[in-house]
This record gives sequence, structure tokens and C-alpha cells, in this order.
Amino acid sequence: MARRKQSRSSHKRYTSLPHCVIDSADFANCNGNAVKLLTLIARQWNGYNNGNLTCTWEQMKTNFGGQDTMRKALKLLIKNRLIEITGSGSTSRKGGLPPTLYAITWEAVDDYRGKGQMTVKPTTAPIRNDWNKAQSK
Repeated sequence: MARRKQSRSSHKRYTSLPHCVIDSADFANCNGNAVKLLTLIARQWNGYNNGNLTCTWEQMKTNFGGQDTMRKALKLLIKNRLIEITGSGSTSRKGGLPPTLYAITWEAVDDYRGKGQMTVKPTTAPIRNDWNKAQSK
């Protein structure tokens, strides 16, 4: 009996972290909450919206015990240059402020897609080009 070919719709979506990111000293310097948050932010990337990723408390509250925990993880990701701020806004949606926008640094920044106010221009190369040099020793 011949095997039936699966349709593309049966494939599950996934989030990928390149080995050069995972092997870097910057990734090693992150705690578990920061790694979790990086995964949740990277999960939003669909190949066309880097630079337009968001991290609000409303989005992340089911994954973190408190806002301070999430904000500390976010600051650690920015400090270690795993994500970068690409648009000004708020991490709280109170008052109707647009969200702060972020980009994962191992991919190029894409065109603006309509959330918040992006202040970084699209790029053809990753924001951070030292990933192969950033590996831990």
C-alpha cells in the first residue's frame, strides 16, 4: 500500500532559534525567564514582521508570575542584544498607548506592518552581524 502524502496544512508551525544564538555567551547569560520570553517573542515572527514584534503584559501574563518578572527578563534580553527596540511605546496597554516594538537580532528588520510606531528602517541584513563571533568559548 502506498504512503499517502500529507498536505502542507497538516504541518505544524514552530519557532526556531539558530545554533549560533543558543551557543552564544549572550544567551548563556540569560536566566530561564529571559529564555522563555525570547521564545515567546520569537514565536510572533512569521518571516515578514521582524521589528514589529510586541511584548505587553496582556500578551505575556499567562506565562509569568508578575509584571516585574517579565520586565526584568525583557531588560536582560535587550542588554544581551538578543532583541532590540524598534519602536517606542508602552509595555502596558493602559491608556491606549501603542505597544513598544521589538526585533529579534539574528534576522533582518522587515517593513512596518501597522502596530505601534516603528522608528527603525527595514534592513537587508540582521541587526546584529556578529553571531558567529558571539559564540561562547
